[in-house]
Amino acid sequence: MSFRAWRGTITLVATLLVTVTLLFAGDVPKAIGKKAVSFTLEDQFERKWTWSKHWMGKPTVLVMSDWKGSDYTMSWTTPLTEAFKERVQFVALADVSLAPSFIHEMLRTKFRESYTYSILLDWDGDVFKHYLVQPGLPNVIFIDAEGTVRLHTWGKGAANHVNAFAKELEKLL
Repeated sequence: MSFRAWRGTITLVATLLVTVTLLFAGDVPKAIGKKAVSFTLEDQFERKWTWSKHWMGKPTVLVMSDWKGSDYTMSWTTPLTEAFKERVQFVALADVSLAPSFIHEMLRTKFRESYTYSILLDWDGDVFKHYLVQPGLPNVIFIDAEGTVRLHTWGKGAANHVNAFAKELEKLL
């Protein structure tokens, strides 16, 4: 076999391996089916919020984001809260686990200046880890009244993506 034929065969095999890997590797892990995690977190106003006290037993949408994804959260929250505010509880959470402790208060102040509604600050990242949150984009998670995650998606909040999530949420309510 000539070098050219050998190289072509290797290229073909490599391409097939990559294709098969992508087809059968499955999706990025999602939290669907997981049980709600109990937590107590403070918001930027230093108010404590507890899962068991405020949301347990109620259909709830968590909008979770790190600093990279925070620019896109309103693309999700604005249309979803307009459509479901009477039937679903909404909770905004920020992953601030990468922030060193000496800037915590400065970050809390920035959140206070930027948002009038509560954003729960996950300093340890434990809630984000539990829900397998994908970094860099807002993650939107629906937890039913029984405490099971039924929907989990992430993205920049393109209208078709938000509408697809809303349609699935409507079916579950």
